[in-house]
Amino acid sequence: QRIPSFLLLPLFITWQCWVAADAHQFQVRSKNSLAFFTSAAQHNAPWWSTSRRHNKSQLGMSLIPIPINELQQIVPNASKLTPTGDQYVTYLGRTPRERFNSLFEGASVAFLGTMFAYFISFVIGQFLATILGIIFLFWPILSPEFKAYQRNWELVGGRDLIDVWVDDDEDGYWSGIPQNKRGLYGAYYTSVVDDICVVDDVRATAEEEYDLDEFSDYTKTSDELETMTGIPWKLRLRLLDDEGRGMQVHARMSEDYLDLEPGMSAIGVLLSTSKEFDQLAGMTDFLVLDEVDGSTITWVGDYPYLPKDEFLRIIERNGVVDELLAEQEEDDYLDDED
Repeated sequence: QRIPSFLLLPLFITWQCWVAADAHQFQVRSKNSLAFFTSAAQHNAPWWSTSRRHNKSQLGMSLIPIPINELQQIVPNASKLTPTGDQYVTYLGRTPRERFNSLFEGASVAFLGTMFAYFISFVIGQFLATILGIIFLFWPILSPEFKAYQRNWELVGGRDLIDVWVDDDEDGYWSGIPQNKRGLYGAYYTSVVDDICVVDDVRATAEEEYDLDEFSDYTKTSDELETMTGIPWKLRLRLLDDEGRGMQVHARMSEDYLDLEPGMSAIGVLLSTSKEFDQLAGMTDFLVLDEVDGSTITWVGDYPYLPKDEFLRIIERNGVVDELLAEQEEDDYLDDED
């Protein structure tokens, strides 16, 4: 027996709403992810190429390999995809506008979905239609959970996390598998903030940048650009090493970023399919620390991949913070000598 075409209309509308919402989220994520390479792309050079702005006094940018036991604790993986509270709130909405949009989308899907479940009950039966209707009814609550779960999965793409110290000669399992197909290696990425500015688009040129001081009274709830265009202001954070190699990171502008200053230390996690990290497969949000006492200033990123408390405990226990501050103090001493 064929299903009447009019019964498929609610399903089609529901599917279109989901696809449109997911496509928008993917577009935003793609822009912010590709922003990592924006500076280099503008100069037709790889991301590690020499930056135009060079400061010999800056701290060396370091990649510190992460043991597999630590990497599994701080990065979403196949056994740890369940969203945290911060990740759930990210998709639920942090501002009244975001929460309204999330609620409206969820309520629309819930209404159309329950209508569809009612009509389809004549075809698939009352029991299955009731289960389907309950899922749609609670979609405003379930939607942020599913989206955060999907975002966590996208970071690793279903790939395993691999210990960077695995020896091919000693471990015969990996000997016949190409390195770029084994999984993902992780490393702490330590650097110093070189410059901070605000842009209206991640593709904005240097001439279109605004000083952070101009946004001293900024709040996410009063974002004028978002009110007019639906797209909020973006923070642009430039990180440099002592050889002038740099990268830049973009994130939605927030009042939490108003205390950022050049010279502060930044730590994040980079993922790569290569032990040499010549190709990047993903990166997390960044922790920005005070250059003097190592206290937490803020977290920069559109999505909180890293569990904040766990990440802080680990980098304090393994000495990454102490080493970063020691190098910063040494560089400041050399500057004073000069």
